[in-house]
Amino acid sequence: MVLEFQSVFRTRELAAFPGWMDGCQNAEYQGVACTAMLVAIVTEKLALNKGEKHVHFFMMDCQISKRIRHAAANVLRECWLLHRANLAKGRRDEHRRHQRRLLEAIRVFRHLRLKQRKLRDYVSEMVDLPKMQMIMCDLSANWNNSYRELEQRILFMEQKLDELTRCFQQTSELLSEVLRHRNPEIR
Repeated sequence: MVLEFQSVFRTRELAAFPGWMDGCQNAEYQGVACTAMLVAIVTEKLALNKGEKHVHFFMMDCQISKRIRHAAANVLRECWLLHRANLAKGRRDEHRRHQRRLLEAIRVFRHLRLKQRKLRDYVSEMVDLPKMQMIMCDLSANWNNSYRELEQRILFMEQKLDELTRCFQQTSELLSEVLRHRNPEIR
């Protein structure tokens, strides 16, 4: 009976304030918008510029190189311990333990080398867009200049060929006249 009374009271209470849910939804939307703006601002502030990215990748490469050296040393150590365990007969549990450790050290070494290779590939793929654009503009300008020079050379060669053609025609006409004067029978 008490529960029924409370539920009826609440429905009457809600009916007494129409539109109160709209205010809650509005506050929720404002909260979502503020959170989105806050996330956008924080990510923008935390983003690294080009120089910082190069320094970050250099430091990561140094760290991975150091870990690779340690992993290689661990492989050598475990290999030596396995060899020593092979020399001591009758200790199969120690032999198996050193085999497991050697295989684990090799796995870690390979994993770190793969990680370093991926990092170096990513760094080499990082394109410096403004530099690439400047190079492309320079190449385009060079191609345009060389194309203009080539056109000028072709025009100059055409003029020279026209001159040579005229000279050959004049020479052939002169030769034909000279030959006609010497031998009037030739026509």
